[in-house]
Amino acid sequence: MTIRPQSISTSSNTLGSMKSIAFLLLALSLVTIMPVVSQDANYWLVQTQSDYNNGSYSLALQDIDEYLEINSSDTWAWIFKANLLIKMKRYSQAVDSFDQLIQLDGSNAQAYNDRGLILSGGMRQHEEGLNSLEKALQINPNNANYWFNKGMILENMESYAEALEAYSQAADLNPSLDMAWYRQGYVLVMLGSYNESLPLLDRAIELNSKNAEAWNTKGLVLMEQNSTQEAQGCFERAAILEPSNRDFQKNKKKTIEEREWVPEKTIKFNSLQ
Repeated sequence: MTIRPQSISTSSNTLGSMKSIAFLLLALSLVTIMPVVSQDANYWLVQTQSDYNNGSYSLALQDIDEYLEINSSDTWAWIFKANLLIKMKRYSQAVDSFDQLIQLDGSNAQAYNDRGLILSGGMRQHEEGLNSLEKALQINPNNANYWFNKGMILENMESYAEALEAYSQAADLNPSLDMAWYRQGYVLVMLGSYNESLPLLDRAIELNSKNAEAWNTKGLVLMEQNSTQEAQGCFERAAILEPSNRDFQKNKKKTIEEREWVPEKTIKFNSLQ
Protein backbone atom coordinates (compact mmCIF):
# COMPACT_ATOMS: atom_id res chain seq x y z
CA MET A 1 0.00 0.00 0.00
CA THR A 2 1.30 3.46 -0.86
CA ILE A 3 -0.13 6.23 1.27
CA ARG A 4 0.32 9.64 -0.26
CA PRO A 5 -0.09 12.91 1.64
CA GLN A 6 -2.41 15.62 0.45
CA SER A 7 -1.10 19.06 -0.30
CA ILE A 8 -1.21 21.62 2.45
CA SER A 9 -4.40 23.55 2.01
CA THR A 10 -4.81 27.23 2.58
CA SER A 11 -7.60 26.78 5.09
CA SER A 12 -7.54 28.44 8.48
CA ASN A 13 -6.98 25.02 10.05
CA THR A 14 -3.88 24.57 7.94
CA LEU A 15 -2.37 27.92 8.87
CA GLY A 16 -3.49 27.80 12.42
CA SER A 17 -2.10 24.56 13.42
CA MET A 18 -0.93 21.68 11.46
CA LYS A 19 -3.04 20.22 14.01
CA SER A 20 -0.26 20.76 16.31
CA ILE A 21 1.69 22.99 17.04
CA ALA A 22 2.54 24.89 16.14
CA PHE A 23 1.31 25.94 13.09
CA LEU A 24 2.71 28.67 15.27
CA LEU A 25 1.22 31.85 13.97
CA LEU A 26 0.97 34.74 16.43
CA ALA A 27 -2.43 35.35 17.96
CA LEU A 28 -4.32 38.34 16.67
CA SER A 29 -4.70 40.49 19.73
CA LEU A 30 -4.46 44.06 20.83
CA VAL A 31 -3.75 43.09 24.41
CA THR A 32 -0.03 43.53 23.76
CA ILE A 33 1.46 46.50 25.57
CA MET A 34 1.56 49.32 23.06
CA PRO A 35 4.17 52.06 22.82
CA VAL A 36 3.58 55.63 23.88
CA VAL A 37 2.23 57.36 20.80
CA SER A 38 0.92 60.72 19.70
CA GLN A 39 -2.76 61.60 19.93
CA ASP A 40 -3.28 60.97 16.20
CA ALA A 41 -1.47 57.64 16.33
CA ASN A 42 -3.44 56.61 19.39
CA TYR A 43 -6.68 57.42 17.57
CA TRP A 44 -5.81 54.92 14.83
CA LEU A 45 -4.88 52.27 17.37
CA VAL A 46 -8.26 52.70 19.05
CA GLN A 47 -9.99 52.50 15.67
CA THR A 48 -8.02 49.40 14.81
CA GLN A 49 -9.09 47.70 18.00
CA SER A 50 -12.73 48.71 17.56
CA ASP A 51 -12.99 47.60 13.93
CA TYR A 52 -11.12 44.36 14.56
CA ASN A 53 -13.32 43.46 17.53
CA ASN A 54 -16.39 44.14 15.39
CA GLY A 55 -15.10 41.78 12.72
CA SER A 56 -14.52 44.63 10.25
CA TYR A 57 -11.12 43.39 9.14
CA SER A 58 -10.86 45.55 6.02
CA LEU A 59 -11.44 48.67 8.12
CA ALA A 60 -9.00 47.43 10.74
CA LEU A 61 -6.41 47.02 8.00
CA GLN A 62 -6.98 50.59 6.85
CA ASP A 63 -6.68 51.77 10.44
CA ILE A 64 -3.39 50.00 11.10
CA ASP A 65 -2.03 51.36 7.82
CA GLU A 66 -2.91 54.88 8.96
CA TYR A 67 -1.11 54.20 12.22
CA LEU A 68 1.96 52.89 10.39
CA GLU A 69 2.05 56.05 8.29
CA ILE A 70 2.68 57.86 11.57
CA ASN A 71 4.80 55.25 13.32
CA SER A 72 6.41 52.97 10.73
CA SER A 73 9.02 51.66 13.17
CA ASP A 74 6.51 49.99 15.49
CA THR A 75 7.29 46.28 15.24
CA TRP A 76 4.10 45.38 17.13
CA ALA A 77 2.00 47.05 14.43
CA TRP A 78 3.74 45.10 11.64
CA ILE A 79 3.14 41.85 13.52
CA PHE A 80 -0.52 42.74 13.91
CA LYS A 81 -0.88 43.73 10.27
CA ALA A 82 0.80 40.53 9.05
CA ASN A 83 -1.49 38.33 11.11
CA LEU A 84 -4.55 40.34 10.12
CA LEU A 85 -3.63 39.78 6.47
CA ILE A 86 -3.25 36.06 7.17
CA LYS A 87 -6.71 36.02 8.66
CA MET A 88 -7.96 37.69 5.48
CA LYS A 89 -6.02 35.13 3.38
CA ARG A 90 -3.99 37.85 1.73
CA TYR A 91 -0.82 35.85 2.03
CA SER A 92 1.50 37.75 -0.31
CA GLN A 93 0.83 41.00 1.56
CA ALA A 94 1.34 39.20 4.87
CA VAL A 95 4.80 38.13 3.69
CA ASP A 96 5.52 41.76 2.77
CA SER A 97 4.58 42.81 6.31
CA PHE A 98 6.86 40.17 7.80
CA ASP A 99 9.62 41.48 5.54
CA GLN A 100 9.08 44.97 6.95
CA LEU A 101 9.20 43.55 10.46
CA ILE A 102 12.44 41.68 9.73
CA GLN A 103 14.01 44.88 8.37
CA LEU A 104 13.28 46.49 11.72
CA ASP A 105 14.24 43.45 13.80
CA GLY A 106 16.47 40.98 12.00
CA SER A 107 16.74 38.81 15.12
CA ASN A 108 13.00 38.06 15.24
CA ALA A 109 13.00 34.27 14.79
CA GLN A 110 9.21 34.06 15.08
CA ALA A 111 8.81 36.41 12.13
CA TYR A 112 11.02 34.17 9.97
CA ASN A 113 9.07 31.11 11.17
CA ASP A 114 5.65 32.58 10.43
CA ARG A 115 6.85 33.98 7.11
CA GLY A 116 8.07 30.52 6.12
CA LEU A 117 4.77 28.91 7.02
CA ILE A 118 2.84 31.38 4.89
CA LEU A 119 5.18 30.96 1.93
CA SER A 120 4.88 27.18 2.05
CA GLY A 121 1.37 26.60 3.36
CA GLY A 122 -0.42 29.54 1.79
CA MET A 123 1.57 30.24 -1.35
CA ARG A 124 3.12 26.85 -2.19
CA GLN A 125 6.58 28.42 -2.34
CA HIS A 126 8.28 25.63 -0.43
CA GLU A 127 11.91 26.45 -1.20
CA GLU A 128 11.58 30.05 -0.04
CA GLY A 129 9.54 28.93 2.95
CA LEU A 130 12.26 26.45 3.90
CA ASN A 131 14.91 29.16 3.64
CA SER A 132 12.88 31.33 6.01
CA LEU A 133 12.60 28.47 8.51
CA GLU A 134 16.35 27.91 8.29
CA LYS A 135 16.91 31.54 9.29
CA ALA A 136 14.56 31.12 12.25
CA LEU A 137 16.59 28.10 13.35
CA GLN A 138 19.86 29.98 12.95
CA ILE A 139 18.54 32.49 15.46
CA ASN A 140 16.91 29.95 17.78
CA PRO A 141 18.13 26.39 17.08
CA ASN A 142 16.50 24.99 20.23
CA ASN A 143 12.90 25.75 19.29
CA ALA A 144 11.08 22.44 18.77
CA ASN A 145 8.21 24.09 16.91
CA TYR A 146 10.54 25.54 14.32
CA TRP A 147 12.07 22.11 13.70
CA PHE A 148 8.59 20.62 13.38
CA ASN A 149 7.57 23.27 10.87
CA LYS A 150 10.75 22.65 8.89
CA GLY A 151 9.77 19.00 8.79
CA MET A 152 6.32 19.82 7.46
CA ILE A 153 7.77 21.87 4.62
CA LEU A 154 10.32 19.17 3.78
CA GLU A 155 7.56 16.57 3.81
CA ASN A 156 5.57 18.59 1.32
CA MET A 157 8.70 18.84 -0.82
CA GLU A 158 8.84 15.02 -0.65
CA SER A 159 12.24 15.22 1.04
CA TYR A 160 11.23 12.48 3.43
CA ALA A 161 14.61 11.56 4.91
CA GLU A 162 15.29 15.19 5.80
CA ALA A 163 11.76 15.59 7.14
CA LEU A 164 12.32 12.62 9.45
CA GLU A 165 15.50 14.24 10.75
CA ALA A 166 13.68 17.52 11.44
CA TYR A 167 10.81 15.77 13.24
CA SER A 168 13.30 13.73 15.26
CA GLN A 169 15.09 16.91 16.30
CA ALA A 170 11.76 18.44 17.34
CA ALA A 171 10.93 15.37 19.44
CA ASP A 172 14.39 15.44 21.07
CA LEU A 173 13.94 19.08 22.04
CA ASN A 174 10.36 18.58 23.22
CA PRO A 175 9.60 14.91 23.94
CA SER A 176 6.00 15.77 24.82
CA LEU A 177 5.28 17.09 21.31
CA ASP A 178 2.95 14.34 20.11
CA MET A 179 2.74 15.65 16.56
CA ALA A 180 6.51 15.30 16.09
CA TRP A 181 6.21 11.59 16.94
CA TYR A 182 3.11 11.23 14.76
CA ARG A 183 4.67 12.83 11.70
CA GLN A 184 7.69 10.55 11.98
CA GLY A 185 5.37 7.56 12.03
CA TYR A 186 3.34 8.97 9.17
CA VAL A 187 6.37 9.48 6.93
CA LEU A 188 7.60 5.96 7.67
CA VAL A 189 4.18 4.62 6.63
CA MET A 190 4.47 6.46 3.32
CA LEU A 191 7.90 4.90 2.87
CA GLY A 192 6.45 1.44 3.57
CA SER A 193 8.32 1.00 6.87
CA TYR A 194 5.25 -0.21 8.77
CA ASN A 195 7.01 -1.99 11.62
CA GLU A 196 9.17 1.06 12.32
CA SER A 197 6.17 3.37 12.26
CA LEU A 198 4.10 1.60 14.93
CA PRO A 199 6.23 2.52 17.99
CA LEU A 200 6.21 6.16 16.91
CA LEU A 201 2.45 6.19 16.37
CA ASP A 202 1.97 4.52 19.75
CA ARG A 203 4.16 7.17 21.37
CA ALA A 204 2.08 9.94 19.77
CA ILE A 205 -1.12 8.33 21.05
CA GLU A 206 0.39 7.84 24.51
CA LEU A 207 1.17 11.55 24.66
CA ASN A 208 -2.18 12.61 23.20
CA SER A 209 -4.96 10.03 23.13
CA LYS A 210 -7.11 12.53 21.19
CA ASN A 211 -4.81 12.51 18.16
CA ALA A 212 -7.35 11.12 15.69
CA GLU A 213 -4.90 11.10 12.79
CA ALA A 214 -2.47 8.92 14.74
CA TRP A 215 -5.27 6.44 15.54
CA ASN A 216 -6.34 6.32 11.88
CA THR A 217 -2.80 5.90 10.59
CA LYS A 218 -2.16 3.12 13.10
CA GLY A 219 -5.33 1.43 11.86
CA LEU A 220 -4.04 1.55 8.28
CA VAL A 221 -0.75 -0.01 9.34
CA LEU A 222 -2.53 -2.76 11.23
CA MET A 223 -4.66 -3.50 8.17
CA GLU A 224 -1.48 -3.91 6.15
CA GLN A 225 -0.36 -6.40 8.77
CA ASN A 226 -3.73 -8.23 8.59
CA SER A 227 -4.63 -7.28 12.17
CA THR A 228 -8.19 -6.41 11.22
CA GLN A 229 -9.70 -6.53 14.69
CA GLU A 230 -7.08 -4.21 16.19
CA ALA A 231 -7.37 -1.91 13.19
CA GLN A 232 -11.11 -1.66 13.69
CA GLY A 233 -10.57 -0.44 17.25
CA CYS A 234 -8.18 2.26 15.97
CA PHE A 235 -10.62 3.43 13.29
CA GLU A 236 -13.43 3.55 15.85
CA ARG A 237 -11.33 5.79 18.11
CA ALA A 238 -10.48 8.08 15.21
CA ALA A 239 -14.13 8.29 14.14
CA ILE A 240 -15.28 9.09 17.67
CA LEU A 241 -12.69 11.86 17.99
CA GLU A 242 -13.52 13.37 14.59
CA PRO A 243 -17.04 12.24 13.62
CA SER A 244 -17.16 14.65 10.67
CA ASN A 245 -14.10 13.09 9.01
CA ARG A 246 -15.46 10.97 6.16
CA ASP A 247 -12.30 8.94 5.69
CA PHE A 248 -12.27 7.89 9.33
CA GLN A 249 -15.93 6.95 9.18
CA LYS A 250 -15.42 5.04 5.92
CA ASN A 251 -12.48 3.08 7.34
CA LYS A 252 -14.50 2.17 10.42
CA LYS A 253 -17.47 1.07 8.32
CA LYS A 254 -15.40 -1.14 6.06
CA THR A 255 -13.79 -3.04 8.92
CA ILE A 256 -17.24 -3.76 10.27
CA GLU A 257 -18.67 -4.87 6.93
CA GLU A 258 -15.87 -7.12 5.75
CA ARG A 259 -12.55 -8.55 6.82
CA GLU A 260 -10.74 -8.05 3.54
CA TRP A 261 -10.78 -4.59 2.05
CA VAL A 262 -8.56 -1.90 0.63
CA PRO A 263 -8.40 1.04 3.10
CA GLU A 264 -8.48 4.65 2.06
CA LYS A 265 -5.13 5.44 0.50
CA THR A 266 -5.10 9.10 1.41
CA ILE A 267 -4.73 10.34 4.95
CA LYS A 268 -5.93 13.89 5.34
CA PHE A 269 -4.01 16.15 7.63
CA ASN A 270 -4.16 19.77 8.64
CA SER A 271 -0.83 21.26 8.46
CA LEU A 272 0.29 25.17 8.20
CA GLN A 273 -0.58 24.97 12.72
